[in-house]
Amino acid sequence: MMEQLNALLESTVITPYTAMLKLFISFLLGAAIGIERQVRRREAGMRTFTLICMGSTAAMLISIWIPQIYPDFLNGDPGRIAAQVLTGIGFLGAGAIIQSHGSIHGLTTAACIWVVAVIGLGVGAGMYLPSVLITILTLVTLVSLEKLEKRVFLDGVNKVLTITCSISSPDLPAIRRILENHNIFIVSLSYEYNYEKNSSVVTYKVNVKSKSSYGALFNEIRELGYVSSIKLLA
Repeated sequence: MMEQLNALLESTVITPYTAMLKLFISFLLGAAIGIERQVRRREAGMRTFTLICMGSTAAMLISIWIPQIYPDFLNGDPGRIAAQVLTGIGFLGAGAIIQSHGSIHGLTTAACIWVVAVIGLGVGAGMYLPSVLITILTLVTLVSLEKLEKRVFLDGVNKVLTITCSISSPDLPAIRRILENHNIFIVSLSYEYNYEKNSSVVTYKVNVKSKSSYGALFNEIRELGYVSSIKLLA
């Protein structure tokens, strides 16, 4: 049994059995990453990642199968089928990215979609060990490195700070200095000016300590003289 399995894994000829084995392997690898994304309630989950991985593997199998069946195929490059997978996968990645209030969400999921497509192509080409290794390293990156990133770089929580001003041109550098003095990391910024009402709304996505006190921060921002309201939401 093991000898037959090894023979299928080592075979460079596309047969129904080698194709089924590669598709099954890509199913497992894609599902492994998809489960992690599903648990975190991300934009793309287990079904999406599994389908992407199997589809990429099928595209690579077709690329190999065409010259195998048609050795006199001279009117094109069958490798284009697999090559275009990475181009087409960009549309799915773009669909996973969400822009809201000046901040971007879903970049990690979009990157995972691209990586899973590469894993699927690798399985289809018979690069089993590199594909498994990429899958493991991807899971390590998603799970372990996220904890390290939060502990070392952003040991806090992300919140949305909204400042409503009674003038149309607030001093943004002054607000930034206040936030930095309170050790608040600015992730992104968006602002809205209303010249007719002579008002503006400045929205920051910030990373703050989970047990921070915001009274002193709010008072210092209010001392700017033109701030009418401040909101800090999770």
